[in-house]
Amino acid sequence: MEKIFALRQRLKQFFGKYDIYLLPILKFLVMLVVLFLINENLGYMDFLTRLPVMLILALICCLLPWSVMSFVVAAFTLLHLTALSWEASGIFVVFLFLAALMQYLFLPGFSIVIVLIPAAYYLHIPYVVPMILGLVGGAMSFIPAGMGVFAYYFLNCVQRNAGFLADSSSQGDMLETIAQHLTQLLSGLRDNSLMLLSIVAFCVVTALIQGIRRLSSDYAPYVAILIGAVANVLIFMLGGFTLNISVPYMDMALGTVFAVLIALIAQFWLVAVDYSRTEYLQYEDDDYIYYVKAVPKIAVTRQEIKVQEINARIQDDEDEDIRETLNILNSLEDEDK
Repeated sequence: MEKIFALRQRLKQFFGKYDIYLLPILKFLVMLVVLFLINENLGYMDFLTRLPVMLILALICCLLPWSVMSFVVAAFTLLHLTALSWEASGIFVVFLFLAALMQYLFLPGFSIVIVLIPAAYYLHIPYVVPMILGLVGGAMSFIPAGMGVFAYYFLNCVQRNAGFLADSSSQGDMLETIAQHLTQLLSGLRDNSLMLLSIVAFCVVTALIQGIRRLSSDYAPYVAILIGAVANVLIFMLGGFTLNISVPYMDMALGTVFAVLIALIAQFWLVAVDYSRTEYLQYEDDDYIYYVKAVPKIAVTRQEIKVQEINARIQDDEDEDIRETLNILNSLEDEDK
């Protein structure tokens, strides 16, 4: 186990030393994957599906903050939707406005979560995001989790109705066509019970993990991950049975197990403490008495290996000094004679 902690410490030191180079590389890779997934599942504007365009956007975004990257992805998605249907792009604009409003009012800086959740769905690992978000987010971090789920199911609804939305030759005037398209999209969202159940599950799991991991009890973050996983499974199972919703139980169970493993690794990477050396402190001032629980972080000290080199010339030098001394003594004896 000590070797694992030593490896973790070396990696953190490495990333801390070279983060000015590694962070842009990470942003570039994340942005490139997200753009590729959008083009793979939407791709209604041919110009945006070209590899040079994706590479240029990813290179630009690697120098930008995460929050700005989310707006670039939103604009990228909006252009695809505009190429398909003005109705879909209109609904998406309203969603972006509400998302931006909620983010700036309650939880600035976590808008990238709304981007990562649809990407995680496309990669078939959706439950990883709410668990990680619960470990690093704040009290209102469940809001972007719910919005990310809505964004995915909205894009999925657009994808399923792409043929109908692209057909502008239906009978009637333009207003009637717009009304039909809006009705099709809104009814698809309203009747999607799995979307509503997923929003509830993601919000509950995120809030539950965030609340439990802040407790002062030992191993609270790890307990929070396990409780969040159990809550995720129970919500989908109870919701599926009671509301008669078709839930992919096998995918949900496997995805939850995978999310637990990733969350445990993430928590170990974020902070590792030694609960066996916990100390309880008490002190007071004029107004309060303070009870403090101090849990030391695990730090592995590097062993300094000292290598002592034995040089044969040292012995030769000593012999030479002895010979010189003997010669001097002999010369003194000769002079006395």
